[in-house]
Amino acid sequence: MKKSCAILLWLALCLLFVMPVSRAQSLRPYENLVRVQEEEQIVSYLAHDLTEGRASGTKGKDLAEHFIVEQFRALGLKPWHWTYTQSFNYRDSIVLRNVVGLLPASVPTDEYIVVGAHYDHLGKLGHSIYPGADDNASGVTALLSLARMFAAMKLDGVGPRKNLLFVAFDGKELDLAGSRYFVRHMDIPTSKVTAMVNMDMLGTDLVPPHRNREYLIALGENTLPESYRGYLSYLCTRTLYKMDLDLTFYGSRDFTKMMYETSDQHPFAKTGIPAVMFTSAFHQHTYKKTDRPDIIDYALLRKRTLVIFNFINRLCALN
Repeated sequence: MKKSCAILLWLALCLLFVMPVSRAQSLRPYENLVRVQEEEQIVSYLAHDLTEGRASGTKGKDLAEHFIVEQFRALGLKPWHWTYTQSFNYRDSIVLRNVVGLLPASVPTDEYIVVGAHYDHLGKLGHSIYPGADDNASGVTALLSLARMFAAMKLDGVGPRKNLLFVAFDGKELDLAGSRYFVRHMDIPTSKVTAMVNMDMLGTDLVPPHRNREYLIALGENTLPESYRGYLSYLCTRTLYKMDLDLTFYGSRDFTKMMYETSDQHPFAKTGIPAVMFTSAFHQHTYKKTDRPDIIDYALLRKRTLVIFNFINRLCALN
């Protein structure tokens, strides 16, 4: 009897400690699909002078939109309501277009996770182009990398376990117009949206909260159910993804609130949907002409993307 109990205890410990490692190892082939060189190519295209800073309503923004549509199509994402673009007017003067792609769950379900990043920026001011490499070509690059990894999982029949809506928002610089519109016209009961995950400025190592230049800021974890909390902290202590994690904006309650309420997860949170924002924060190049592809730390962008991938996969697994 004592021997049987000892065996059962040993098996329980294996389930508790070994299974998370095995799960992480099973994701490695999908993580290997994200390459630094391809990240740099995407950021460089989106922040190229050709797109002229991607201001809403401009030809440069349209080039970025078409690029994202083609990426969604190539990855096998399905159009949302028969089209990849969601068009609407902003104050009767500018046509905005969110780009939306659906990756259905591997097993049919009515539950969703929304993964987003805005793709518009300031455009041209006078004769100067504001490229917006970090703000937010970096976030869009992470969005496309996440779509690539989950689409490969879908082909292999191992996930995702919830429907994933990938959204590149237009109009973030116009008072969150794109995300506000999307939430109003989502046509999904909010109770069926497990979470919204947003990425806004994810590519630099310029303003670490502590001494470590490899860091990640995640705001809104407290909006998640308790069973979802703590996994980010666990991920950021693992050797593969080790980095500092700050769940505030540099320890300031006021700045945390301000930062959270001025990006595209906020309209979701206002409806009661748990919503988390990932960022590497403002820096000396934000909203300046110097926000160019050469300020991005592409290896760190990749690592942050993999943390978010594991986090979303965890959200898919939990009820």
